[in-house]
Amino acid sequence: MSSTSIRQRASEALLRRGTELALDQLELERRLATASRGDVAFSSAHGAVAIARWVDSAILWLAWRIHPRTFTPTP
Repeated sequence: MSSTSIRQRASEALLRRGTELALDQLELERRLATASRGDVAFSSAHGAVAIARWVDSAILWLAWRIHPRTFTPTP
């Protein structure tokens, strides 16, 4: 197995997982915004969501960085 195919498989897995995490995070942010209107108890949850957003961005950045440069999207 070549290093290009390993890089491509790893990158595709990270992109897939990063996209799933981003969608889950958006849903969580919407639910928190709805539930926390005027409630101070949810303020610490907002900090956790901010950290999750940073981690998700790092995963997506890494996925694109390790993806082989000869990548051609498949239909």
